[in-house]
Amino acid sequence: MGRQFIKKRKIIGGLSMKKMLRNKKGFSLIELLIVIAIMGILAVIAFSMFSGIVANSTKKADQEQANNIQKALIAYMVDTGDEGLTSMKADTDWNGTGDANIATGTSTYMDIISALQVKQTVDGDVYEGYLNPKSGTKPSSSDFDVQWSKHIGYQVKVYTSRASAEVVPVTSGGVTTVTITVE
Repeated sequence: MGRQFIKKRKIIGGLSMKKMLRNKKGFSLIELLIVIAIMGILAVIAFSMFSGIVANSTKKADQEQANNIQKALIAYMVDTGDEGLTSMKADTDWNGTGDANIATGTSTYMDIISALQVKQTVDGDVYEGYLNPKSGTKPSSSDFDVQWSKHIGYQVKVYTSRASAEVVPVTSGGVTTVTITVE
């Protein structure tokens, strides 16, 4: 008797499931639109977060590049004893040799970058480049260019009495020339 009851239940359950499937046609248009709207909102949030991360990483990369240029410039000043950059020659035609003196107010950060990539002769002693080009062996300023779209270059300040330098990325309206300060 217990078995017959179970069989009836299965049959009744099976019939009711078929009825349910027959009556259910799918999702309504409003349900689909709500799901699509939620997915769109999530996509916008994710994209805005990602673009902020990219901008921050390029700003950070520019700051790190400025630090590398600053360290190379200080190393040059300490090794050569040329704190005023009077013997430093920029490679203005990018042929691998220094051919123009660094001068305050007229030289740019690109002149410093080019000078730090080529051999320098100070008081008869030859010093190898302090910055290594990233792409190949030929000196290049594009390897050390700013990446963030709002940076226009680097500001270079040289402090002769301390044999120190400061290199920082500059936003629009800033100065990208070399300033040599005698203290």
